[in-house]
Amino acid sequence: MRARRCTASLRAALTLVLVWALLSGCASLLTRTASEEEQRAYDAALAQIDTDPAAARQALEALIANWPSGPLVDDAEFALGEVARREGDEETALRHFQRVADGYPGSDRADAARVRIAQIRHARGDAAGARSILGRVRSSRLEGAELRDAYRVLAEVAPDPVARLRWLALLRAETGDEKARDAIDVEIDAVVTGLDAASLERAARQLGERPPAARVQLASAELALEAGELEAARAALARAQELSLPARYAPRFAAASERLRLRQEGPTQIARLPTFAEAMRAGMPDTTTASGSIGVVLPLTGPFARFGEESLQGVLLAARTFGPLDGGASNVRVMIRDSGGDPQRAAAAVQELAQDALISAIVGPLLSSECEAAAAVAEREGVPLLALAAREAIAADRPHVFRLQTRPSEDVELLVDRARALGAERFAVLYRNDAYGRGLRSLFWDAVEERGGQLVGIAAYDPQATDFAEPIRRLVGYALLTGEENKLLAEREEMLRRARRVSAEESFELRQRASELETEAGDPLPPIVDFDALFIPDSHENVVLIAAQLAFHEVVGTQLLGPDGWYDEDLVRLGRDQVAGALFTAHFYPDSPVPYVHQFTVRYEETFGRRPGVFAAQAYDAANLVLSQMARGRQRRESVRKGVLAIQGYPGVSGVISMGSDGNAHKRPYLLGVQRGRVVQYDD
Repeated sequence: MRARRCTASLRAALTLVLVWALLSGCASLLTRTASEEEQRAYDAALAQIDTDPAAARQALEALIANWPSGPLVDDAEFALGEVARREGDEETALRHFQRVADGYPGSDRADAARVRIAQIRHARGDAAGARSILGRVRSSRLEGAELRDAYRVLAEVAPDPVARLRWLALLRAETGDEKARDAIDVEIDAVVTGLDAASLERAARQLGERPPAARVQLASAELALEAGELEAARAALARAQELSLPARYAPRFAAASERLRLRQEGPTQIARLPTFAEAMRAGMPDTTTASGSIGVVLPLTGPFARFGEESLQGVLLAARTFGPLDGGASNVRVMIRDSGGDPQRAAAAVQELAQDALISAIVGPLLSSECEAAAAVAEREGVPLLALAAREAIAADRPHVFRLQTRPSEDVELLVDRARALGAERFAVLYRNDAYGRGLRSLFWDAVEERGGQLVGIAAYDPQATDFAEPIRRLVGYALLTGEENKLLAEREEMLRRARRVSAEESFELRQRASELETEAGDPLPPIVDFDALFIPDSHENVVLIAAQLAFHEVVGTQLLGPDGWYDEDLVRLGRDQVAGALFTAHFYPDSPVPYVHQFTVRYEETFGRRPGVFAAQAYDAANLVLSQMARGRQRRESVRKGVLAIQGYPGVSGVISMGSDGNAHKRPYLLGVQRGRVVQYDD
């Protein structure tokens, strides 16, 4: 009897379960199968969707009317929504999808319908509504295209970049088509690039070991390097390697690793810069066999267009675009982009050129601000960039970025070396009181002391000044005079005045006595020129004025020294005897007797109808550094990068070039002097 009661209880329980299954439509407990007639009607309707939507719609509506409780009624309703959606009737589509989502309990189409509702709401700009609907979607009930659609909408309406990255990662995992996966990777990279350090850390926690976790770690390492957090960078790089970073990110990984090494070890110092003669003896690189593509980003419009155009001409001459003297054809393609002097345009131009896999390297830009923006993109994309700006920080910690301008320290070091070799021991500086003048004053002071010299006098003047009498007088001892010295100076002035009115014999005697005046303690009177060489960091226009006033104040017998900026034909024409024996540097000297420099000047004049300047020379050298690698069969970006980094003693027309391990070029500038009323070049 107990057994009969158990059997009856079990039968009652099963009955309740079946009733619940019937009421709820739970397919897992009770599967309903469509009749053959219903299935044929459904299949026939679907077959017409692409060819005759109106007929398909009519057939689907008939199926719903004929089998209102049939197992395919929700499928038919979903299909009606798809037909309406394709025809652009979003309101009708929404009604059908809403019925599937809410009107058919237990429908296996409910989650797919919610995805469609979310897609329509998102398309209408209702991101919050789309997110709300998607919150009810059970991804386990979706597969294939429906699951990918859900992940796509979730990514599009994500409330923040980290959430978007998570959904894109899931979408990528469900995507089998290689091209579609590559497109998703581009989106992922864009999101990762925009994340800050805290967001990258949050993304890493959410992704775990799923792609793109390795890319997130690489980006974290790059940001840590920018912030100087070397230990964090090292840990992130190690984690990126553990997570199997995709091969296409190998250049970025190598670049970040190299940046870390440079930050930890510091750049290798260049022991000595070869002379032009030594560079010539080492042999000229042959670029005539170079083949491949280089990019150029320069300000070809805007206020700096003149300098950009001259630089471009230097690149085109190096690439033999207009035909070399030997008549051979050029196999070098030059892809040119205009930065307009704008950092954002420069960055976008580098980004565009970097997508061309045939481009081995990019020359430019020219201005510091646009170079900084371009360098960040070039480093991220792993394309060598030969920047033409002055700021050394542009190349710092960026293994793919090189900077080609001569450093101011190399100008002053060459000047001091030459002056010391000529016997100068005591130095003075007369400088304009601005950032340029103060910067070169400090560099010169360091160079003098490092070479065993002594700085004995310093005087500054206003950058707008045209009268330099006061700083000159301070420099040669007219400041802080005693009463006795003032009295003796007045006496000397009167003696010299009288000397102009008497006979030649008396005049000579008066001048001799005036020059021998001294204090009771035996100290000489100003001007006291107790320095062998005077450094004047200014333009040639001001130097001409200063040299004349130095002579007027009897500052004679000292050698004048100057940096790049003195070289101009007016220096000798207007300065005359006052600049005789002066020494100065130049970053390009078109009249150089060095054979390869002379050839460059001739080719430039024949091609463009005017003499080249420093911008053309510098860009010519930058292009040739790349072309010399191409001529050796190195077209791949990494091989070009390594080849340029290894350059030592390269005979450039803008100076002899050796590349530092930090990507900053070390260059021997031209050393020029004034002899017998003309400019000459020294090579020692």
